[in-house]
Amino acid sequence: MKNHLKVWLVAMILFSLLMGTAQSTTYAASSKKILGTEFTNGLVLFKQYGKYGMLDKKGKVAIKPLYQAIDQSKRTNLLRVKKNNKYGFINQKGKVIVKPQYDFAEVGLNNPIIVIKNSKYGLISTSGKTIVKPKYETIGDFQNGVAYYKSNSKYGIIDTKGKIVLPPTYEKITENTNGVFKVSQDNKFGLINKQGKVIITPVYTSINPFANGLFKVKNDGKYGIINASGQTIVTPKYDGISEVFNGFAQTRLNGKWGFISSKGKIIAEPVYDSVSVFRRGLAPVITDGKLGYLDTTGKVIIQPQYEEAYDGDGSALYEFWQNAAVVAKNGKYGLINKQGQVILDFNYESISLFNKSGLAIIRQNNKYGIVNVTGKVIVQPSYDSLRLATYGDGQFTDDFVIFKKNNKEGALNSKGKVFIQPKYDRLDPFQYKGLIRVKQGSKYGLLSSTGKVLIKPKYSDIQPFYKSDYNLALVEYNGKYGFINAKGKIAITPQYDEVRSFKEGLVYVKKNGKAGFVDKKGKVVIKLIYS
Repeated sequence: MKNHLKVWLVAMILFSLLMGTAQSTTYAASSKKILGTEFTNGLVLFKQYGKYGMLDKKGKVAIKPLYQAIDQSKRTNLLRVKKNNKYGFINQKGKVIVKPQYDFAEVGLNNPIIVIKNSKYGLISTSGKTIVKPKYETIGDFQNGVAYYKSNSKYGIIDTKGKIVLPPTYEKITENTNGVFKVSQDNKFGLINKQGKVIITPVYTSINPFANGLFKVKNDGKYGIINASGQTIVTPKYDGISEVFNGFAQTRLNGKWGFISSKGKIIAEPVYDSVSVFRRGLAPVITDGKLGYLDTTGKVIIQPQYEEAYDGDGSALYEFWQNAAVVAKNGKYGLINKQGQVILDFNYESISLFNKSGLAIIRQNNKYGIVNVTGKVIVQPSYDSLRLATYGDGQFTDDFVIFKKNNKEGALNSKGKVFIQPKYDRLDPFQYKGLIRVKQGSKYGLLSSTGKVLIKPKYSDIQPFYKSDYNLALVEYNGKYGFINAKGKIAITPQYDEVRSFKEGLVYVKKNGKAGFVDKKGKVVIKLIYS
């Protein structure tokens, strides 16, 4: 019996020790601080015991971890918090401004703040004062000091102080465009101003913002334009009116196309088979299969006589992206300027879209050359392969052209001279200071704008230089991450397993499972002690 008791006691002691260890492990795990990845208004999130708090830039706790969520806006004095599934607000020192009590609250960017409680909408100020207790069925966004609200299934207007401007009157108020409201009654739409006065009674099938304070309206299947005073600018007569682009919209009537300005002025009646958009003051139009151009007054500047030209991606080359457009005659490509003069004869099988530097690739007898925007052939078609210097999907372009020889890439400058010998597997422009990323095998290096080697290919990756990252480029070396500067020098040694983007002068880093923040010189500002 004693032996059994002894065994039982030993077993209980071992079990207690085991359970104690398990509890300690669980406790330790829950007490770990999990660090957020970026600062906003001088604070960064952290999580502990399943709750969120905030640290300052010295790593000190500014707000204790008490909340289910903390959200910041550009407003520095207000943070939205969630506690016990309710929303409220605190300041940057953690002082409660509005006790968490709402089922939902806007993040706090605007004043007043819309809040919801028991499915009812109300308003509070950014100082925490209750403006309107939650009692409305909805409240819209404030513009020009007013918003629509809904009460007893009808819509009215309220101002930022909670004062009723217009009692619940309309079946629906759907939009607030700078203080002009779209209202509806019996499936018809009209406009009222921010004082609730009728601009135009609900008589239209649809009303939508157009441009310059104008509205596109539809009546009896036809579209027109009215102003914010309800005056008719363009009589509803069109089958369609497009969105405004570069100050003009396309109109359609009986299968023909024309233009109106963003102010509603008729530029060209719908008499064309098709039209494109205005670029650099000219718009392409098609009549009887021939391409010509209008200016912004509707005058025909270039008589319809050409064929449309497209590149391999389907982009319209015949639009004036630069001061020259690519057009075709009898299936051959050439260039015209804005005065309608032919500046490059129709002798080419293809011409690319001009880049921002005014260079394009020409092809003749399956050989490639370079032309500039004045029509001057810089390099006669003699290369087997040429491509414009672009990065990624073309968001970065530079004034050089990349050629290929023996399956290696080199570069020609804007005068057609070789300034990078063909010895790289890939060249990419890096917009900032004309820097060029090069690739050899699986490694990346960096050249200056003149082709001088700043870094021999040694990195697994070099990302672009972004202003938001203090014009430092993220690099990867032996599976670790750091930053280099525009001279190719190391700014932050590649030693981290994870690196994010800079925000407010600091960047999140992680090493051996521990996270912290360093500055742009690589100095550790918040120690790497967080999960």
